[in-house]
Order: sequence, then C-alpha cells, then structure tokens
Amino acid sequence: PGPRAEAVPATGALAATRTLVGRLSAAGRGEAAFTVSLTDPMGGPDRVQSGRLALEPPDRVRLDFAATGERIAIRADGGEWIQPQARQMVRLAREQAAMATWLWEILLKGGTAGFTERASGPRRFALEPIERDSGLPQGITVVLDARGLPAQIEFAEEGGAGTRYRFQAWRFVRSRGPRSFTLTAPRGYAIVDLP
Repeated sequence: PGPRAEAVPATGALAATRTLVGRLSAAGRGEAAFTVSLTDPMGGPDRVQSGRLALEPPDRVRLDFAATGERIAIRADGGEWIQPQARQMVRLAREQAAMATWLWEILLKGGTAGFTERASGPRRFALEPIERDSGLPQGITVVLDARGLPAQIEFAEEGGAGTRYRFQAWRFVRSRGPRSFTLTAPRGYAIVDLP
C-alpha cells in the first residue's frame, strides 16, 4: 500500500508549515484549541485568551473565544467579528480581511510567498519577511510538536508588544465549506462596517 495521505509532505511550504499544509490539503479542515498571550509593553501581566481555531484552504479562518463569546470569521472576500460585550458585529471588507490574515495564511498556504526560514533548534524555526518594509513582524518563531504540527507561534510587534499562540489537539476532518465561515449578527446587535 502507498503512504497515508497525512504523511505526504506539502510542496511549496516552509519546513515549519509543511506537515500542517499537507494535512489540510488531504482532509479539507484543521481544528485546534489555542491560547493567545499578548505581552504588555509597559510591563504589566500578559492578557491571555483561549479559544478554538478552524482553518480551511484556500483562505478560510475562524476563531471562537469561549470566555467572551467573541467570534471572528475571515475569508478572501471579507469577514465578520461578533463582539458580545459591545453587542455588535463588525464587518471587514476584502482589503481589511487580507491585512488581518497574514499569520493564518502562513498556516494555510505554507508561507513561502512572504517568508524565509532557518532552523533555530530541534523542531524550532525562525521566519523573516522577504520584504523588510512589508509591515509584517520582523521575527516569527514557530515551534513544532512531535507530529510536525505547530505547537507555538510567537512574534514581536512594534512598540515592544508580543503575541504568542499555543496550539493543542490538532484534528483534521472534512471541509464544512464557506457557510461555516460566515457569521450572522445575533438579534439586537448593531452591524458596523470597519472604517
């Protein structure tokens, strides 16, 4: 018998993303639990949120935050961000969605279009943007788990702020299609277009 679909490496992907891109291509959808930590540049405690991530090639991303009820869906044609605290749904235009998805595009498409990489330790890679003035973080660290899937992605932003995503329990299932990446405002919520 031939190799299992999950073992086939994806061509055109960085070593840091090759296994994930291959699994997404074979199954259609990837899901993981995640924790995001935002560093306070003023030295205060990190802000930490947990949620669920869903990715579907070629361009669909969804983040669901259990504690706050926030939901974010992004696609090539735009997206929505439901904010229960403000009782509103923010709509993103195509250009705004494109600016918000650079990190997820690395995971969905492999990252070779925008980044170079070098190994910086066992299952650890440093990514740098090909274009220095692209507006992307100048240094991204990707740490892989034993299966070759992203376990942690960390990057610094201007002003000293930093962001760290930790991923657990990756699973791969059939695609649910575009409808699961389109959000509708709950009753009574204001709908606001992001300026």
